[in-house]
Amino acid sequence: MRVLSIDPSGTGTSGMVFMEGEQTKFASFQSKDWKEHLAFLVEQVKTLQPQTILYEHTHYINLRGKDMTSLFKLFGGIESLVYFGIKEIKAVPVNQVKTLKDKLFKGTQQIPGLEFAKGRGKGWSLNQQKLNLHELDAWLVYWLGRGNDNPPTSFPQKRREDD
Repeated sequence: MRVLSIDPSGTGTSGMVFMEGEQTKFASFQSKDWKEHLAFLVEQVKTLQPQTILYEHTHYINLRGKDMTSLFKLFGGIESLVYFGIKEIKAVPVNQVKTLKDKLFKGTQQIPGLEFAKGRGKGWSLNQQKLNLHELDAWLVYWLGRGNDNPPTSFPQKRREDD
């Protein structure tokens, strides 16, 4: 199964992870224009041809302003990717991602292969490969979006888009 998991941002940095069998590909995209984020995601969908898209979603409407408006527009764009032949598009609530990340950071929950190291230049890594926060969130969206509370028995080999 080919899965594209997204941590979207309409005006900042979007992170993504693409999972297919034993292959994993992380990428990030940065822009202040939500349309450029959508264009990046459309290109990824055309190239990678995922069957499923998982993305972090929020219903916070009390945060008003250009950033939230752009994010909601991007959500609509992500949902419209179904017209590229995507079989399933599923939203994962942001509060679930934040709660899981907090538990992982505090050490009250663990995911095999995922580690946090304190110190300058350290941070999060998955199977000894450094992740930025947006790639981490995209991976946690994948983890939660699978709907499976049991840890996987193996983790895919990682490959960055720029490798």
